[in-house]
Amino acid sequence: MFIPKDFKVEDQQKILEFIKDNSFGILFSQDDEGPHATHLPFILSQKDKPELIGHIAKANPQWKTIHGKKVLVVFSGPHSYISASWYKEKRNVPTWNYVAVHVQGTIEIIKEETELLSILHQSVDFYEKDFENPWKMDNEPETVSRLLNGIIGFRIVIDSIEGKWKLNQNKSSDNKKEVIKNLRKQDIYDSHEIADLMEKDL
Repeated sequence: MFIPKDFKVEDQQKILEFIKDNSFGILFSQDDEGPHATHLPFILSQKDKPELIGHIAKANPQWKTIHGKKVLVVFSGPHSYISASWYKEKRNVPTWNYVAVHVQGTIEIIKEETELLSILHQSVDFYEKDFENPWKMDNEPETVSRLLNGIIGFRIVIDSIEGKWKLNQNKSSDNKKEVIKNLRKQDIYDSHEIADLMEKDL
């Protein structure tokens, strides 16, 4: 990912928290037939070294050619269009503010039932934890058993993580304040979330 120094995030803990909060990403891989991409939820597992775990449909051919290969996972956060008319000074052009994280690593395909169940348990517990009546896998053992036959698990050992927070850091404080003010007036894209992030950086 191309990251000008003004937009590069070095704080790894901040990036890991972002992944947890924006865990629905895209798995990219490449084989002789060309590029492949699948939209998936990922669970960040922090043991000795951070890794991503998850599962993919067995009917999806992407998993058949990626074991032991390098893959890219992209996580996208809030984003919004920025009009050049919002800047105080001239000599500016429209742009797009956004937050994104790229993770590269080596993927391992998992078929063993015990490990698959562990991945599912971690996934369900993570996404259900804030619900008033969280669903548990033990509630539907037969359904879960059938599901296992249709999925393939994976683990991605992370080699590198890059974070890009493009939030007008290269603009003056006055310009940023004007952009924030105008973002607050919008109801399209993620304008209010981008405004919140820009305010934190002021």
